[in-house]
Amino acid sequence: MNAARTVGSGMYAQVWTALWIYIIAPLLGMLAAAQLYVASQGLQRVLCAKLHHDNLQPCIFRCTYGARAH
Repeated sequence: MNAARTVGSGMYAQVWTALWIYIIAPLLGMLAAAQLYVASQGLQRVLCAKLHHDNLQPCIFRCTYGARAH
C-alpha cells in the first residue's frame, strides 16, 4: 500500500474511492494501540505526551510527571 501511488493514480483518473483508507486506517491503528496499551498496562502508566521534562519549560499538558517521578 503506497499512498503516493494511490494519490497519483487518483489525480490522473479523478477517482478517489480508496483514498479514505489512507486517512482512516492510521487514525484507527493509533487509537487501537493506545487502547491496548491502557488496557494492558493501566492508565497510571501513561505519564505525559511531553518527551523531555528535564528542562525549565512548564508542561502544557498539566501532567503530574514531577509528582510521580519523585
